[in-house]
Amino acid sequence: MATIYFRGFDFECEYDYSPEEKRTYDYPGYPETWEFFNITLNGIDASELLEHCFEDFEEQAIKQLTEYHG
Repeated sequence: MATIYFRGFDFECEYDYSPEEKRTYDYPGYPETWEFFNITLNGIDASELLEHCFEDFEEQAIKQLTEYHG
């Protein structure tokens, strides 16, 4: 569970993160991936609220989480 500050509000969400796997001679590798789900605002489902700006939310969430976890 993470708290993401976005457009003046603290959203809570769950996420899955898979780090990048480097390409090798016999393995094509795999890019870093993030998946966000169960996003809420004050305990209420926020998916409709973020419907038109979800990509911006994802970018902000990734930025905040990578800065926090270094």
